Amino acid sequence: MASLVVLVLLSGGWAAAGQAQPPPVRTVPNDVRAACDAAYAIAAKTPGTSIERRTGSFRDETLREPVFGCGLAISGSFAKAGAAGDAALRLRDDFSNRAWQEMAAYSADGTDGTSFAFRKAAVACLVRGTWDGGAADDPVLPPMDWYKVALFCTSPVFPENR
Repeated sequence: MASLVVLVLLSGGWAAAGQAQPPPVRTVPNDVRAACDAAYAIAAKTPGTSIERRTGSFRDETLREPVFGCGLAISGSFAKAGAAGDAALRLRDDFSNRAWQEMAAYSADGTDGTSFAFRKAAVACLVRGTWDGGAADDPVLPPMDWYKVALFCTSPVFPENR
């Protein structure tokens, strides 16, 4: 019986065996991959960071639907980054210096994080940084040293307004 199942799968495909076909493999467009490569290079030059890269679907509370692309999960230390700045700050400066257009609807800054998005041609990248900024009015709760940055790039560009 086991050899029959193998034979059916080899000769007749997935549908013949009564199973759904596997989803098609999606590839990241070259311009999206280039945006992630550039962001990775900036983050990797930031002292005290570790970076994980992945391809797939990404969700964000500001977007109506998940988007397909590539992304980075960056962890870092403010102390190790020093005066040169953390990865989120460096990414914002890099996108701006490379003539990407900031998407104002996605910009927010606060004591415990930052959020921003940039677009260029058919590619958009969203960046969200989080950390524990402590409590300005309570010295017992000082800011923590760690931060996390999530970045994903996709095409087509997600909407300018949310």
